[in-house]
Amino acid sequence: MEINLILTAQTWKLSDTLECGQRHGGVLTVKNVTGHTYLLVTAKQWQVLQKFRQSRTVPGVLEEIIEARLCPALGEYYELVLKAVRAGVLVEAAEVADEEPVPSLNWPVVLRPAHWAIPLWILLGAGLALTAFHPPELPGTWYDVLAGLGVLGVAIALGAGFSASLLRGAGGEVYLRRRWLLNNADACMYSPAEQRTIVLGSLAPLALITGLLAWHRPEWAFIPLAGLLLRVRPIFGGRISRLIRVGAEKRLSDAEHNFLFPPNRTARHRLKLLRRGLSLPTTWVEIGYAAFWTLALGCLVGIATDVSPWRPVFWSANGTRLAGALFGSLLLLGVVYAGLETYLFTRGRALARRDTLRQFWQRWFGRDQIATDDSARSRAILRSSLLRLLPPPAQQALARALKPESVGAWKTLHDFEISPDRVSLILSGLVGVYRRNATGRRVLVQVLGENDLAGLHAVGDPARPQFLYRTLTPVLLLRADWATAQELVVTKFSPATIANLVQKQPFLARLDLCRYWQPQSIQRFAELTRVTNYEDGDVILQQGFFSESFFIVFEGQARIMIKGRQVGAVDAGDFFGEIGLLQNSSAIAQVVAGPRTRCLCIPRQEFLRFVAHNHAVALKLERVSSQRLGRPIFPLTPGNFRQI
Repeated sequence: MEINLILTAQTWKLSDTLECGQRHGGVLTVKNVTGHTYLLVTAKQWQVLQKFRQSRTVPGVLEEIIEARLCPALGEYYELVLKAVRAGVLVEAAEVADEEPVPSLNWPVVLRPAHWAIPLWILLGAGLALTAFHPPELPGTWYDVLAGLGVLGVAIALGAGFSASLLRGAGGEVYLRRRWLLNNADACMYSPAEQRTIVLGSLAPLALITGLLAWHRPEWAFIPLAGLLLRVRPIFGGRISRLIRVGAEKRLSDAEHNFLFPPNRTARHRLKLLRRGLSLPTTWVEIGYAAFWTLALGCLVGIATDVSPWRPVFWSANGTRLAGALFGSLLLLGVVYAGLETYLFTRGRALARRDTLRQFWQRWFGRDQIATDDSARSRAILRSSLLRLLPPPAQQALARALKPESVGAWKTLHDFEISPDRVSLILSGLVGVYRRNATGRRVLVQVLGENDLAGLHAVGDPARPQFLYRTLTPVLLLRADWATAQELVVTKFSPATIANLVQKQPFLARLDLCRYWQPQSIQRFAELTRVTNYEDGDVILQQGFFSESFFIVFEGQARIMIKGRQVGAVDAGDFFGEIGLLQNSSAIAQVVAGPRTRCLCIPRQEFLRFVAHNHAVALKLERVSSQRLGRPIFPLTPGNFRQI
């Protein structure tokens, strides 16, 4: 399912057939009974999912939990939603009535786990002891191979049935997997002690049968022993790993590993998860068990080569090799992990550098290869945010009127004192937009690039119509005289629309904040903003008071003040005010305007709604705000502080 649709447009609701298991290790298990699926969540994550008891969109819930200061880290929130959808905990409202339950088996045998915990440990230990003191032998004939395979199948089936009986005794349900395999996954709903006993129920019969065969028919025991080692493997869902993890004091929820949300799969997030995993005691227990299992596998190889692992000659011949294999495997695991993360990191940056170099080459040396015929001019009009809104007849007339023109670098297209006599659509290159400051010096306020329009800024900003346009690189333009542009373009749109698409949108598109936004998101953001003018010394944001807007410096500069002392400055393109809005708290600093400062402002509710509907925007703001605070901006202490 498309991730963007899940996180924006679709409406979700908690399934009506959910059950909650016992909480341990800091997480609880939520089960979709009809779908037989499970989700591990923390108490706070479950509190967030409770917001979907009524049909809601993901942005709608995000707005509410930000307002109530219940929002977790945004990457965790989006991951939680995706995992909940995959597990059937969240379902589309139209599908609630269509859910068909997965039938459970009417398993006849019921065994209480509390009565079998100690006996199963004894049986497991007895089987392993018999195997250790009576090493199996390699099968001598095909009959021994077939007998070993048959015994292995019977032991596995017996263990599965025993485990199913223990699960029924704990109160769980037994399901079929692939129409013939018993599925005892319902054990995750119960206490760690019960889960251990259920897992032991599947291992003890196989271990005991393997030990008895090693004592009585060692040539039949080799294959069951190999099957036992495979079932207790330290990776890929081995039984012993489940025993170790189930009793951990701190367990990871499903939203904290095996990520589905693409931004969570970056090297930074994966490294953070690795550090957290290495801080858990159970991780080192699993690593120690993996080392022990590797040695046991080496002993099995020794049996296969007729060198008993219990004799000194085996260790003198293979000890160094086994130790090298053990430490080499751990080193290889680290090298593979580091190599993968390095590849992901360098690949993303290499692609970005490739696009930058390609664009640089085209602007300075490749203008002659750009087509300017009738069809190319029509395509260029469709790429312009403003011109593509024209009706088709006006687009066709404009395409005929536009004339290609090449201009070198650092050339003035329109000066301050001269009204623009032409409107230019940029096919290639960069054009700087300048204003004059109080001293008369020109100041760069905006950079226009491909598909932007030069010459219409005065129409969108009639209060301050003085602009200078100057090329920053060689440019290739499609130009129309002012009379034609007036007839075909200016009269078709309001000044506000021209300001949004000609002035604000190109300005926002070049900001680091908006670098990875979709063009539609930038356009919507531009439409939501209003331009506010400030005089020198005006207080834009008051320390200790709640802010009702989000600000981006459009022109000029502002000073950041704390307790009357300047601690920094915000220049054109910088933003502020988001911390108070996201945390529902007062401003942590005062912002004072400089000469001729202008800001793009978005009211609080519009800002929160926009952020909630655009996860790329939300993640960027979270990262920058956390850096400014020196700590993660989410999660917060619950409570609406605006109502106090």
